[in-house]
Amino acid sequence: MNTTVPVPNRLPIGTFDDVEFDVVAWGPAHADVDFSVACMFEHELGAGMTGGLLALDEALGGQLARLRAAGAFRAQPMETLLVTTPPPGVAARAVLVIGMGDPATLDGDVLRRACRVALHEAVRFGAVSMAFAPSVLDAGHTDNAALAMQDVMLDGVFGALRAERMLADAGLAHAPALRHCTFDVGPPRLQAAGRAFAAAFARLVAAQ
Repeated sequence: MNTTVPVPNRLPIGTFDDVEFDVVAWGPAHADVDFSVACMFEHELGAGMTGGLLALDEALGGQLARLRAAGAFRAQPMETLLVTTPPPGVAARAVLVIGMGDPATLDGDVLRRACRVALHEAVRFGAVSMAFAPSVLDAGHTDNAALAMQDVMLDGVFGALRAERMLADAGLAHAPALRHCTFDVGPPRLQAAGRAFAAAFARLVAAQ
């Protein structure tokens, strides 16, 4: 890691396929993991980025906003940007930014696909630990009740992890090194998010 940061309280979710899942109140710039993932829309619904995504952009010297404004990274659906040499202000060894397209068209399938992309890229990177920040609130997208966010995010990660395991079992790839997956949340939402993720985790595991 480039930077050592205090580890906030972790709320465990459960373990699936040898990967431990939890929720932590930190943002993508401060996630002390091998592979930190943030999502970014083509534009914000408000005046600009806020919260954890803004902190990440600032830690990267404003390059996310600059690349998007220049059209070099448009943040179109599932477009990716991989930062492999993050500056000292970023705790992770690498940062992946996943495009989410138009925030007005956000639905559960887009979020599910973003989680699948995140997991696949973390495995390709050889990460043992990863963190995922959906960043939807940071883009001003506040009406998210219909998204069932915890269910679709876990479903996306589970599906991608299962695919990676099957590929390894077939002898076509190395077994994933990933052992820890964290979902980033804002501190005020930590307890509620932890309960929601734990409930979604129990439902999905029961359905496997």
